Amino acid sequence: MYWIYLALFILAVLTPEIIARGTLFLREEDVESLLILCFGLLGFALYLAKEKAFLRVFQEKLHLQRRTHLITRDLSDSYSYIGGMNRKFDIVKELIFHLPQDMAEVFAKREPETYQPIIQTVKLLAKATAVSLRFVNMRTKDIEKAVENDPEGIFSAFDAKTLLASKKTFWEEKGCVVVRSPRQAKNMTVYIIFPKATNRIDDIEVFKILASQALLLFCVDRFGAAERNSKLVSDQR
Repeated sequence: MYWIYLALFILAVLTPEIIARGTLFLREEDVESLLILCFGLLGFALYLAKEKAFLRVFQEKLHLQRRTHLITRDLSDSYSYIGGMNRKFDIVKELIFHLPQDMAEVFAKREPETYQPIIQTVKLLAKATAVSLRFVNMRTKDIEKAVENDPEGIFSAFDAKTLLASKKTFWEEKGCVVVRSPRQAKNMTVYIIFPKATNRIDDIEVFKILASQALLLFCVDRFGAAERNSKLVSDQR
């Protein structure tokens, strides 16, 4: 392209030497001016075409940079999400592996310690300082058991009537997050309550798993002990 500009410039400069006389009705000066104008217009047209091509390449470069930025950001978010999920999986896996010990503590009547792994896991995942486990009898509409650390009384508003008013398994109310176990057992259900510390809760299913495990421990303690006592009385007879 630069050689074409140079050739046009040389031709424009040598036009007076090339044109020796006029043509038809045009004088020599008019022909020279017309040729120089044509050379100038041709050079300007080539410049516009080059500028347009450069602008197109520049726009494509910007588009590729934006796509690269979006892909990089998505990859970073994906790595962060995968890392977070792996961490949460390890926490839940450790809790599940701890289940036999929890069951042993139930049979040994160490109830407060039994639910501590669940409470500590909820605190870790929810970044909360207080957690409440409330076991509600769906038939009598009463809270039969509450395991919590609530120094400020933030869970006092969540009585059985308030909890049973919602049919959801997850909702937010009074600055707290409430998670209910997906299934009932012997007319019993459990609610996990903790203050909302983040704008978005991404671990709903994990909290439901924790609620189900808490309900399992409660049922083993409550109904398993009753069945064992009944069997013991029958054997003595």
